[in-house]
Amino acid sequence: MKDFGPQIPKQVLDWKASGQDAVYDRKTLYDYMDGGAEVYLAFDFREVFVRKYADALENEVNLDIYDMGSPAEAFGLFSCDRQDPEAGIGQGSEYGPGLLRFWRGRYFVSITVSGNEEKAEKAVLMMGKAVAPLLGPDGALPDMIKLLPSAGLQAERTAYFHNHVHLSNRYFVASENILNLDERTECLFAEYRSESGESALLLVVRYPDAAITRAAAASFLKSFLPRADADRAALTENKKWSMIKTRENVLAVVFEASSKEYAGRLAEAIVRPLK
Repeated sequence: MKDFGPQIPKQVLDWKASGQDAVYDRKTLYDYMDGGAEVYLAFDFREVFVRKYADALENEVNLDIYDMGSPAEAFGLFSCDRQDPEAGIGQGSEYGPGLLRFWRGRYFVSITVSGNEEKAEKAVLMMGKAVAPLLGPDGALPDMIKLLPSAGLQAERTAYFHNHVHLSNRYFVASENILNLDERTECLFAEYRSESGESALLLVVRYPDAAITRAAAASFLKSFLPRADADRAALTENKKWSMIKTRENVLAVVFEASSKEYAGRLAEAIVRPLK
């Protein structure tokens, strides 16, 4: 990661590099971010390169380049907190006042502003455009995304992750880890809105084997859908439908579906046998 140092501009507009560049790994990440390290460690995070910039008025810009080990992991970290407009940088990006986030290949980049966000906007975007070419080549999305039915999918809202921490950040299911998610599981959380106005949330989990999948389904039914019918579906308190289905080592859970039929179509699309 230290190899990035000489390649990245030391000055962008009024902002000059200040202090020493730093690199943190899985063992030292807590020294850098005491309160948020779990978010990164829940993925295959390797190292982060950190450089700080400052202008004459002591406004600061912080550049973080995270080596996530693979493109799937870099996309995953980026995907779990999307909320701002696309910025056209890297393979996927977003920019909101004081924060640029993007990913390319196995790297995830965060550029944050402390101070005058409006003044720093141009410099932040220039910095991102200077860093992105250094991260190539582009990488592939997680192969699990191919499982998602395309009709009605809100692709920009799809998240990829592994454990209960990131699921709870995206959608609260339970305080306990009732789906038995851990570093070995691969998860997708997607939002759907059909042309006819139907909507639902879809969670897809790929487990290491079928036995773990069956155990997770039983745990979920007991804790979340104790009144499920023969189709493993139930109308919840908010008058929306939830449903769970499994096939081999894949589990699909539909939340907040506008109808049982729509929930069934989404879940069946995930678990129907591959041809």
